[in-house]
Amino acid sequence: MSDEHGNELRAHWNERYRSGHTPWDTGITPPEVQRFWKKRKPPFAGAYALDIGCGTGLNTLFLARQGLNAIGVDLAGQALSRARKRLLASRQEDPGLPVGGAAFVQADVGLLPVGELGAVYALDIGCLHSLPDGNRPGYAEGVLRALGAQGFFHLYAFDREASEGPGARGMNEGEVAALFGREMQIVAEEIGTPTSHNARRSRWYLLQMR
Repeated sequence: MSDEHGNELRAHWNERYRSGHTPWDTGITPPEVQRFWKKRKPPFAGAYALDIGCGTGLNTLFLARQGLNAIGVDLAGQALSRARKRLLASRQEDPGLPVGGAAFVQADVGLLPVGELGAVYALDIGCLHSLPDGNRPGYAEGVLRALGAQGFFHLYAFDREASEGPGARGMNEGEVAALFGREMQIVAEEIGTPTSHNARRSRWYLLQMR
């Protein structure tokens, strides 16, 4: 992504948060994510998780409460400012939240700045499906580098309709497997629940490193 295009995107998302036009910011961690963690044993001490496109940090803090060192990544400074305020408020309201259990990084999600993190879990609620087609392989490489052995990737994405063509939001049929299948397997796939602000067909994918 060019610097000019990156600046345009940053300005776009900052304006969305400034204007309050953020229908995706529901204030609720998706039940699919909650169910996943209810079924898991507590993570080992020091385990990392990524919240890709973290917005105002709600789900990053949810992951921190599971005992993870959760890193939220987002392009929009406006969103991250609110995320850090949410973190401070949560530590005051919930002293049990691990100190250092959540942190926020401003970055292009297509170029994740975390390297070989060895994360046990990565979450993406609606970022990958918004990236230009040409940026998606680089995004996938970043996720694969960041996850450790047997790590999970939880992805929510719209389906791309056949009539929309290249460049539209959403994932083509088989695209998730094509991007990640070399090193990951899809262990679960379910149709998403339509919401009041978006009735598009969507899916939850759960992938795991081989």
